[in-house]
Amino acid sequence: MTDRDSEYLEFTERGLRNLLGLLKSGGYRFAKFGDDGTDRHVLWRHDIDVSVHRAFRLAQIEAEEGVFSTYFVNPRSAFYNFLEPDILALLKSIKALGHDIGLHFDAEADGVTRWTNEQLEAAVRCDRSILATVFGRAITAVSWHNPDLSNLLDFDAEEVGGLLSTYSAKLRRDYVYCSDSNGYWRFKPMGKVIAEAHLRLHLLTHPEWWTPEPLSPSDRIDRALMGRARAIRTRYDSLLKHGGRRNIGSAGDSTEG
Repeated sequence: MTDRDSEYLEFTERGLRNLLGLLKSGGYRFAKFGDDGTDRHVLWRHDIDVSVHRAFRLAQIEAEEGVFSTYFVNPRSAFYNFLEPDILALLKSIKALGHDIGLHFDAEADGVTRWTNEQLEAAVRCDRSILATVFGRAITAVSWHNPDLSNLLDFDAEEVGGLLSTYSAKLRRDYVYCSDSNGYWRFKPMGKVIAEAHLRLHLLTHPEWWTPEPLSPSDRIDRALMGRARAIRTRYDSLLKHGGRRNIGSAGDSTEG
């Protein structure tokens, strides 16, 4: 094993359980956004960038461990359609397990790189309304998707578009932050941050990085994308069979449904 390999070997379901165990043994309460409190607590958050299936598995693990999280959904994602029946069912199952749903706001979807406050307020309110309508429940928090690709980090108010911002000046000032962005520890490993016993933690993970077995970051992305592609292909074949239609192969052969 090389030093480079060691950067990602802990990114497994077992590794996630280990982090949750560290938080629980460290006396951390799993808090909701807006429920800061003065006790030792953690804002445990997941931005769903690529895989809702991985998000659901993490939500199951957290429910088994008796902890709470907030899952931020991107309604304009290029990697999943949150209105697709199977995907929406998974998201509703995450909520049914006791977790919160937030808005993962994708600035690139509107093609804007320099936001004004008025533009951002309107766009966030629009996406907030979409999620609230679909889930039948008020959405309370928003996180930015790839904020460094635009000027989103300039907006540090506690609320944006009626939602609590995970990038507010208050959270940046009062909480110690750590993220698993890009599938490796870019700065300090999360386990070490937890071990430092800070009073308030704001910890971000992305579900696609946490797999059953150790994989490189690129292989974890392939696992999510190829798994989704295979599922879509299986659905296509099943629809043809169910409808009694021909499924014509690439070499010109065909089979009757």
